Amino acid sequence: MRFLFAILLIVLLCSSAQATTTLLITVQDSIDNTTLSHATVFVNNANYARTNSLGQVYLTHTGQDDQVIKITKTGYNDWSQTVSKNTTVLLVNLSRQTLTFTVNLFDSDTLNPITGANVTLTSENLSQTKLTDSSGSATFAVTATTIYTLNINAANYESRSSTIEMGTENQEVQYKLLSGNSFSFVVKDKDSGKALSDAEVRLNAILAGKTDERGILITPVTRGKTYTIEIKRDGYQTYTESRTIGESDAIFYATLTKAPVGAFVYITDESKKAMSNVDVYVNGSLAGTSNEYGRMNLPNLVAGDYSVVVKKSGYLTQTRTVSVSSQSQDYTFVMPYESAALTIFVQDSDKKVLSNVSLAVDGTVVGLTDDNGQLITQVPFGVDVNISATKDGYSPASVKKIVGQGNATATVTIILEKNLDWGLFSMIAIGAIAIIVLFVIIRILGRGQHHVMRRKNEI
Repeated sequence: MRFLFAILLIVLLCSSAQATTTLLITVQDSIDNTTLSHATVFVNNANYARTNSLGQVYLTHTGQDDQVIKITKTGYNDWSQTVSKNTTVLLVNLSRQTLTFTVNLFDSDTLNPITGANVTLTSENLSQTKLTDSSGSATFAVTATTIYTLNINAANYESRSSTIEMGTENQEVQYKLLSGNSFSFVVKDKDSGKALSDAEVRLNAILAGKTDERGILITPVTRGKTYTIEIKRDGYQTYTESRTIGESDAIFYATLTKAPVGAFVYITDESKKAMSNVDVYVNGSLAGTSNEYGRMNLPNLVAGDYSVVVKKSGYLTQTRTVSVSSQSQDYTFVMPYESAALTIFVQDSDKKVLSNVSLAVDGTVVGLTDDNGQLITQVPFGVDVNISATKDGYSPASVKKIVGQGNATATVTIILEKNLDWGLFSMIAIGAIAIIVLFVIIRILGRGQHHVMRRKNEI
């Protein structure tokens, strides 16, 4: 009895082991049939596993119930189905999600949208063609994770092609198309190589436009035609060339040479008198000397900044930066005399030093003498200056002095004479007059007494 029970138990265990079912699930792309790895497999609403590099998952179950299988992958539509409990092999084709792909086209020169351009989008199994709308856009329905070839054609524009790899999200691209008639002019300074803005470009005497801050002008032209190209800019010589612009031409380079503007230098001394024979240096080089009218012509200067130095013996050298523009101008230099220290001594007729004496040089007060009766002031070399001295109680006095170059210890002495004391003089004069008057009165009185005595004697 126990033996029979054991046999029955073994049979039951064996039948239970035979009820286990293994299901092989393979996931692939519905378009190109490539297997899809990392697809998520749900079994009976529970996350079960992800497909391997071969796009496969093995599902083992009891075989007693049907299995609800769901498969998801980014960029694909979800797949869901109830699979029979007896199924051992399952092939799942995932369809790609539908996305949008938008193309925006602009003119490369004006950045205006391009309307009516022919845009074709081609994949392995499908080709779509649309025209851009008024905003320069064309939108396509595409599938995710798909490679497309994009071809763009528009009248009077160069064609363009590109490869588009769609991922798992909508995509929008922008393209600038180069006009088939577009032509570029690039203008630079010949010496510095710097871009020249505001240069006028004329084609057959018709203004095509002005260069921008990059020194570039982009303008439409008719290819295969000969043009007289004229380029002008203030301060530069006009560039002219005759040229045929062909199909293979895209850019025209021009370098402009600065035009001589010229300038005049006018030189005077401090009294505004024109100075001749003054050496004029421009950027360190001697350019010439001023004429009898104090002028010097610099005809070869072009627009720009220059360091101008004027020199002459006996005068202070003057340096100045001048900016030469598009018109010849006069640049005035005033040259002060070189100066020397002159010591002025003031004393009276007894050779006694006088302090607080007011001193003036050519009418301009320069100061007062100190306790030693002296004042040091600056006077120009080689010029006859008038030095005057004034002090209360003394008569004004003046002297002329010329200080030669190289004389570092020049001196001059001024003698002041005391004024007459007119008050004392007046008092003496009044006293003298009073004495005279008194004397006259006494004489008159004396004569009267003598006459009376004489009459008495006669009687």
